Amino acid sequence: MNLFKLYILLLGTLLLVQQHIWTQKCKDFLIFDGSEKVVSFGIDTTGNWWILTQPFFDEYRLIISGESTQSFKEIRNLTFSPDGSNWAFFGRTATNWLFVLPDTSISLFAEKVLSLGFSQNSENYYFAYQNGTETTIVFGGKQIRITNFDEKVYANYDGTRIAFVLSYGKMSSIVIPDEFESEKFDEVKPLGFWYDNDFIFAGRKGNFWQIYKNHNPLSEEFVQLIDMKINNRGNCAVFIIKRNENDFVALLYSDIYSEPLTSKSYDYITNLQLHPTEPLVTFLATKGLNKYIVYGNVEYPIGNYEAFPQFTFDGSEIFYCFCNIECYFYVDGNRYTLPGGISCNNQIARKPKTTTIAFANYTSLVLLDYFLNIQFSGMMVDKIIQPIYNHRTKRYETLGEINNKIYLLTCEP
Repeated sequence: MNLFKLYILLLGTLLLVQQHIWTQKCKDFLIFDGSEKVVSFGIDTTGNWWILTQPFFDEYRLIISGESTQSFKEIRNLTFSPDGSNWAFFGRTATNWLFVLPDTSISLFAEKVLSLGFSQNSENYYFAYQNGTETTIVFGGKQIRITNFDEKVYANYDGTRIAFVLSYGKMSSIVIPDEFESEKFDEVKPLGFWYDNDFIFAGRKGNFWQIYKNHNPLSEEFVQLIDMKINNRGNCAVFIIKRNENDFVALLYSDIYSEPLTSKSYDYITNLQLHPTEPLVTFLATKGLNKYIVYGNVEYPIGNYEAFPQFTFDGSEIFYCFCNIECYFYVDGNRYTLPGGISCNNQIARKPKTTTIAFANYTSLVLLDYFLNIQFSGMMVDKIIQPIYNHRTKRYETLGEINNKIYLLTCEP
């Protein structure tokens, strides 16, 4: 009898400890007290969060990961560097525009601000603004002035070179200042710099497109460009193209291949994703009445349903979700049935090599252990945005609002 009581006591203690651990998985932090009107808020894929407030009727301010900026009449183009260590935006005062960084700001003689960004190694920034018909672009300690600029700038890996589109009436060309200008096309779609500082783009003459690396065509002619992506290092690029009716393929270019890899032909291809470092792609393909998640040369049939395949932040896994009668979550080809009430319409965040995912429902951040079929959540809010997995803090994160107060909602896998 005493042994039985001891067993019950130990079991109860273990359950209480486990319950305490579970309740500690999701924690919430007040990050803005509502002292100014909240206009909007968000969280970047780098893990930086931001809140746009309106301290006065015609004044706006940014709070970025806890640091407040001065107030401005207008704020545009908040952008974070790829490694998350830096940010920039355009701010307009009563007298002029400024290019604003965390520790400094640059006054601009500008009628209109256009674009800004960072190099892929996060060490350099660039920005462009306009006066009349003249555009000024600042990058890598240099400054150039041009006309007929098409508003967007593309930087190479270290930010020492840029490219952009110049328009000549109905024709356009790609330009790398002092180095290269392409022939004129009826339409161009810039992609980005290759690792050797040549520029990758698609150009259309008449009804047909080709892919180019500076002056050199990399593909045969095709009739439509559907999608394209390039990785941060500029050594892998992929294009989804239409060659003929019901003939869509993916063309994968890599520095380790002498020729592009061409996928099987499908009736249609969409939802393209490129691996962050390796020459691997995944996409949703349609063939006849069936759809497939394609990863490399492997096809995963999903019937006639929609899915959005994704790589984890480090590229170690591919995952996706789709629903028929029930909803299923797939990780590297392994299937798990999701509990009722969870829809694939929710944007899913995932920490690789765990049995967890996170998503936002209408009122809270939810952590699901799909192996144990257990859900965890924190506080309920009036408004919530889609979550991310922050690999720096090693937790799922999002922002929520209650009565003009902003909370950082977190769950640890």
